[in-house]
Amino acid sequence: MNDASSVETDIPTSAWPEWCYFNEVNSILRKVIAAAKDAESSRVGALYPLLDSIEESVSSLRTLASMQALRDSYVISRVIYETSINACFLLTSPVELTNRANTHAKQKALRNLVRRIEIAGYPLFEFKARGAEEILQDPGHKQWLADFTSKSGRELTSWPPENVQQRLEVIYTAFGSEAAKGLAFGLLLYRHASEIAHGTLYGTLFSWGAMELGRPLRSPEDLAVFRRAELRHVLKLISFTLESLVHVCAQVLSQQPLAEQATKARMNYYESRGKNA
Repeated sequence: MNDASSVETDIPTSAWPEWCYFNEVNSILRKVIAAAKDAESSRVGALYPLLDSIEESVSSLRTLASMQALRDSYVISRVIYETSINACFLLTSPVELTNRANTHAKQKALRNLVRRIEIAGYPLFEFKARGAEEILQDPGHKQWLADFTSKSGRELTSWPPENVQQRLEVIYTAFGSEAAKGLAFGLLLYRHASEIAHGTLYGTLFSWGAMELGRPLRSPEDLAVFRRAELRHVLKLISFTLESLVHVCAQVLSQQPLAEQATKARMNYYESRGKNA
């Protein structure tokens, strides 16, 4: 169990100090989104649609956490985290990486024109959109597909070759550890969220509190306390992630006051947590 469950007294959901941090940094993020929408693409590339999608997922997390839905809160948190990583990574080379991300998106759309499902070599389903053959013969479209096809003919499914850890290292180098450190803490979400999203036994047992080795939960009340503590942990880590997202974007958008506001939101959180401990 995370440190919140062992250090702090269980308190009502509405009184969690994490809510203030989460809501404050999201409010600041909305200002970043407005600035990104009006920024020149040469400075920010495809930043705006990524930020807009993060805001939507943050709204979903707020609802799920309020309902104390631990499993789905973890899964949507992974979506927020990885999209934040991608947004910050894109800003390390906005024109080049936006071009690659756009090519990846377009070749995905092309592949959707013809879909086949085979199980053990047996064809179960095939769909071909009207005009697909003509569209796929276009030389430019062929090149998009080639850019994301391996030598063995398999689709390359990731738009950057770098994994999450490697993308984070590029972000650290470009923007500095102080701006990016919240993204590093966000990695603590990733392992549990991935297990839950992939439907593993560990992911299921973790959400039941059954992976607390040496500290078994003895009652439904213990499970409820565990889940509330984990949800507070999720909100805190996502707030760290969003704060770093604000810091990185603020550097590129020349919006330093927003970065300062995000830092102040974290300081306010630590102060309020002490009062509610």
